[in-house]
Amino acid sequence: MSNLNSLALLIDFGSTYTKAVAVDLRTAEVIGRSQAASTVNTDVREGLLQALTNLHEANRLSPERVKHLNVLDGTLALASSSAAGGLRMAVIGLVPGLTVEAANMAALGAGAKVVGSWSFKLGGKVVDEIETQRPDMILLTGGTDEGDSATILHNARLLARSALSVPIVVAGNQTVAAEVCDILTNSGKEIRRATNVMPRSGQLAVESAREEIRKLFMERITHAKGLDGISGLVSVVLPTPMAVLQGAILGAEGVEGEKGWGEMLMVDVGGATTDVHSIGYGEPQGPNIAEQGLPEPFAKRTVEGDLGIRFNAGTL
Repeated sequence: MSNLNSLALLIDFGSTYTKAVAVDLRTAEVIGRSQAASTVNTDVREGLLQALTNLHEANRLSPERVKHLNVLDGTLALASSSAAGGLRMAVIGLVPGLTVEAANMAALGAGAKVVGSWSFKLGGKVVDEIETQRPDMILLTGGTDEGDSATILHNARLLARSALSVPIVVAGNQTVAAEVCDILTNSGKEIRRATNVMPRSGQLAVESAREEIRKLFMERITHAKGLDGISGLVSVVLPTPMAVLQGAILGAEGVEGEKGWGEMLMVDVGGATTDVHSIGYGEPQGPNIAEQGLPEPFAKRTVEGDLGIRFNAGTL
């Protein structure tokens, strides 16, 4: 039997199950894991309490039966979440194979579910389409630094006039980024500014955008997804896909004292989606292979929304 204060509890709020893993901080060993049906649509605490109860009953984590979430007081508890639809993001850029593709890489790498990608100058009907997709946030890109500025300015003005009330991450042409931000903030939109996802043609720079997306997830999206009921006891730090991607990177590169496995592929089969995480540069394996398009990042993710075990069991 372990004392809860000597444990780290790692929790994932999924669309189907709430999972809990207990790690002994003294020995760095996993001492138990459990799951219970997620209850995000009612009260997220119910599913978490049941998962902790199951964990306790299987592993005797504390002297007494788990009756309330206050048992977590003083325990390191970290969580990820993909519940209630995960992190839904709309992506807007200039050219489909360039800035839009770079924006998609940034969004997917941050753990988002891209509900739609739009390019060039938007029209009013496109904004209507974005609204119907119910994104949690928008990633607005377009133009290399000192390149095309008219498109991102046009799209910013259109978004400013729209009824969309979700945060907008601006990660396009830095020459006009301040003007883009002013257009949006003057209309009451919440914005976050990041560096350009493609500062020069063919150059990816997605980390700044990913970090702003992660911060927004922590600050706003967890509340919108009903996870604020556990605030103060559990820190929701990452969207689940981003947590899995970070784990894959650690597995490939290794940690202090442990050698990594090298380039790898990780498939995360979930209830709503199946995510594929690829760790490696994807360099040509032969002398006669020519590379085209954007360079592949070292760590990347794709998601298949029609391969979730629970939502699509009848068609698999």
